[in-house]
Amino acid sequence: MPTNQEKVSQLLADSHFAFINSQNNESLHLANEAIRLAPKNPDAYQCAGDAYMSLEQYEKAVESYKKAVKLDQNNGNRYFNLGYALATNEKAADAIKNLAKAEELGCSPENTVQLYNLLGIICFDIGRYKDALVNLEKAEQIIGVDLDIMKRKVIIYGMKNDIRNGLLTTNQMKLVAPSDYTGYQLAFKLLCQANRLETAERELEMAKKYAELSMDYYFDRMTFEIQKYQTDSDKEHYYKALGYINEALTTLKPTVSEVLESYINSAEIYLQLENADKTIECLNAAQNPVESYNLGFDVIDKEFEPVNLTEYDVEEMIEADKERIAEKYGDCGLEELAESIEPDENGAREYLTNVEDETDTEETAYKLDETEEIELTPENIDQINRLYIGAYTLKKEFNKVIDYARKLQSSESVQNSYIGIYSETNAYKELGSPETKQKYEETIKYFRNAMIKDPSDMAAVTFRIQCYMDIGQYDEAEQLCNLLANELRKPLLEKIEEARSVDS
Repeated sequence: MPTNQEKVSQLLADSHFAFINSQNNESLHLANEAIRLAPKNPDAYQCAGDAYMSLEQYEKAVESYKKAVKLDQNNGNRYFNLGYALATNEKAADAIKNLAKAEELGCSPENTVQLYNLLGIICFDIGRYKDALVNLEKAEQIIGVDLDIMKRKVIIYGMKNDIRNGLLTTNQMKLVAPSDYTGYQLAFKLLCQANRLETAERELEMAKKYAELSMDYYFDRMTFEIQKYQTDSDKEHYYKALGYINEALTTLKPTVSEVLESYINSAEIYLQLENADKTIECLNAAQNPVESYNLGFDVIDKEFEPVNLTEYDVEEMIEADKERIAEKYGDCGLEELAESIEPDENGAREYLTNVEDETDTEETAYKLDETEEIELTPENIDQINRLYIGAYTLKKEFNKVIDYARKLQSSESVQNSYIGIYSETNAYKELGSPETKQKYEETIKYFRNAMIKDPSDMAAVTFRIQCYMDIGQYDEAEQLCNLLANELRKPLLEKIEEARSVDS
């Protein structure tokens, strides 16, 4: 008959085996049975903690790891596991304390790498960028070149505005993985941050030449065109941005979420172009991205579709070829010319290009999986509702503006909720509704109460000022402006004065 210790050893071995095979509930059950038989065995609590972590029951995992630490206080691995669980449970200070203890006592090699990586991430999250870099570099010293670590370092250099070291690290990434777009993308973002736009654009051109292109590349090209519009106000940048979105959707195999993002981005651009109908088309497509994509929804408005820079007159080219052949070979036709070419010993003319039937080479068009469901995030929903409000405002269909404004009011984002409240009120004014005066009074009161609740709420101040301007109460608007800092006050006072002069 096996001893109690042998039973516990077998239970722990079975628990670990169940854990590595993702049988987490069974692993936890076996670990708890081992704890019942041997309540002072740290490995039993370790197994329970591992199972709780996989089951995303992080507080219970923390408690289990704490018991393992208490029973084995000189084992750095125990502190590492506790620190990891605490970090996952968003208790950064306690996590750092236990990870530091793990470093002091020493851990297994794999845990040591994870320890420095984790310390780097935690220090970054709490704004200790220098400490984050030190820990990430320690991890590099152990495992050598690692793209994930280098990526984190670049992000930290960006936060520190250390463009030079950031670019040096992106060059290391490109040397390690020249076909991976990440190095080029991070360099592009750093150069944009430094306002070195020409160099940033060259980074994208290098990526096009050397890297495997992805949706990230095309989205960056789109964003860059929009950024260039901010400098010269040339709407051609918007059309180029739409062209990049279209190229991505037609040349890559996008995911459902990438298609959704593409449709929403296209709607944003069309709204800037004041093309309300195409904005609404893109938003409608975004509501059901799988079906829209599979049916061939086109983000390019045919009215704005760019013409290829190089156009060919095919008939003219054929005539030119005939003249060239006739000049060289006389008046014989193409068939006679082909017959005049000596075949090889097998009767073939190998230098002629073999042209396959189109049916042999035709590829099946890429389609999204129709069974894949995508749930719009709250941010997606807010963005779509805002864009509908903008599009229907352009179309002067203010009843629909009210519908979408009310949807936006339920947003978790205070800013978006404010936009919804103001948009509904303004739509009543545009409709000439007899309820307009009452509606503005209610809205002004709402924003006043928001200011009382949070005096630093500048959005509430701005919307309240806009409400006063809408109903011609310019003196009240000016009085509110005087509460603002000069950089905010000056443009608003200019706007008030302009509105007043139009009224008078």
